[in-house]
Amino acid sequence: MFKRLFRLLRRRRGRIGIAIACFLLSIAAIWVLYVASDKINHRPNGFIRLIPPHRAVPEKILDVKYNSFYIAGATPTRIFLGNATAATFILTTNYTLSDTGHMWLTLPPETRLAGPVTIEIDSPHLYMMAGLQGTLLHTLLPDTLLSRLPEGRRQFFNARPLSPASFIMRTYDSAWQQNILVKRTSETAYLRPSPPLLEKQIDGVFCTDGVLSYEPNTAKLMYMYYYRNQFLCMDTNLNVLYKGRTIDTTAHAHIKVSSMVDVGKSTVSSPSGVVNRLSCMDTQWLYVNSKLMANNERKEEFDKVSVIDVYSLKDGTYHFSFYLPNLGEKKIRSFRVFNKTLVALYDHYVYTFRLNF
Repeated sequence: MFKRLFRLLRRRRGRIGIAIACFLLSIAAIWVLYVASDKINHRPNGFIRLIPPHRAVPEKILDVKYNSFYIAGATPTRIFLGNATAATFILTTNYTLSDTGHMWLTLPPETRLAGPVTIEIDSPHLYMMAGLQGTLLHTLLPDTLLSRLPEGRRQFFNARPLSPASFIMRTYDSAWQQNILVKRTSETAYLRPSPPLLEKQIDGVFCTDGVLSYEPNTAKLMYMYYYRNQFLCMDTNLNVLYKGRTIDTTAHAHIKVSSMVDVGKSTVSSPSGVVNRLSCMDTQWLYVNSKLMANNERKEEFDKVSVIDVYSLKDGTYHFSFYLPNLGEKKIRSFRVFNKTLVALYDHYVYTFRLNF
C-alpha cells in the first residue's frame, strides 16, 4: 500500500508543487495588501483632530454569547438586537444591560427568506428586509406576526424604511452603470433622481459604496461614502440639503477594481483604502468612525481605540472627536446612539457609553 502511495505522489509531485506555489503566492499577496492598507491608515493624513476629554464615559458591558447580533433599533427604555444567522430572533435589553428578554417573529405562510436579512425597528413599527429577494415585511409591536408589504421584486441594498408605505434604498441602475438611491412607495413605485445622487468616480459600484442612515425625528437621510471624505444629507424625497466632507483629505477613492471573468463579477484588487468605516446619527449629530489617523495622533495609541468624529447634523461642520477603547484586542464592529447613550458592539459583547455633550 505504501509503495503504491509513494509512486502516486511521485507522479503527481509536479501538480502538488504547483498547488503549493500558488497557495504561498496567494498568502504573500494577502500579506502585501494588508501591509499596504495599514500604511495608508497610519501615515500622516493632513488633518488635525480636536479631542476634548470625557465626552464618552464607559458604563455597562453585556456578553450576548454570539457575534452575529446587530443593532436593530431602540425605544426610550429598550434596545433591540437582531441576529444575522437567526433572522426571526430579537434580543432585547434595558439601557443598563441588566434586564434582557427575547422575542421570535412569525413569517407569513409560504414565506421563504434567502440571502442577508435585516430588521429595523422604529417603534412601534418593525420592518424585515431581504434585499436579494426584494422582500419587505412589517408588523406593529408588540404583535410579532409579520405581513408582506407590496414589493417590486427588485434587488436592493442598504434600505431604510420611512413608513410601511415608503422606503429609501440603494440599488444598481444598468442604464447609468452605477449604484443609485431611489425612493419606493406603494403609490408611485420608484422615484429616481436624475442624474443619480451618488457620484461615480471609478466603477460606479465599489467607489459609491457607503452607509445609508435615517433619523425619523428630523426626517433627514445621510449617505456616508466608505472610500472618500464625502457625505450627502437629504430629505425624504431625496432632495439634497447639503454635501459635507469629513476632516481628512481623501477626496477620491483609492481603490482598484478588477473583473473576475470566470464568475462574471468584480472585486477590489488594491488595498481597501476605507476612510469612513461606520456611521450613524441622532437628532443633533452625525457620528463617523474614521479609519484614518490624524497628524496629532500616535500609531501606538490609535491602534488601541476606535475614533468617532462628530459633525453637526444641521450643516455638516466638524466639532470634535472622542475615542472608544478596544475591548481586549477587539475594536467596535457596529454602533448607534439613542437618548445620549452610545451602544457599541464588540465581537459578542454589548458595551454602552454615556455621552456628555
